[in-house]
Amino acid sequence: MVVTPILVFAAVLAQAPPPAAEDGPRLDRIRKALEQPPAITTAAGTDDAGRPVFRMNVRAPKPQKPLWDYWTNVPSYIRPNMPGYHYEHMWMVTPEEFRGGTFYAMNIPIGPLLEALGKRIKIAHRKSQEEKAREEVRQALDGLLECRADPARPGC
Repeated sequence: MVVTPILVFAAVLAQAPPPAAEDGPRLDRIRKALEQPPAITTAAGTDDAGRPVFRMNVRAPKPQKPLWDYWTNVPSYIRPNMPGYHYEHMWMVTPEEFRGGTFYAMNIPIGPLLEALGKRIKIAHRKSQEEKAREEVRQALDGLLECRADPARPGC
């Protein structure tokens, strides 16, 4: 029993290729390449251990699902828009003349529409705030430059 693993190990070693003698020229080529200045240099900072730190910002809009994404191929007048127990309760307590508007209401999903509108308003508000801040900085910079040009001016 012990002989079989030894024979398998010996067969594996016999099939192994001999060590390559070409390592010398490869090492020389690598050493020469390392001695040359790098083709690309970066102005990256370093951390506490002295290793380079690379930072990258990726900005992309988050894909938004369309408002009709939750729709199915089954029309809403066939598929009730409420849980089954609610549908059965409404069927029992709603008079027949009022069932049409109660069970088969054709409505627009107002929640997602309001969310989309709120996002658009938020973006527009943010842009207007940024523009107001830029204008304020421009005015302050113009005032500073005017004071530097004429230090005797009042308020400088």
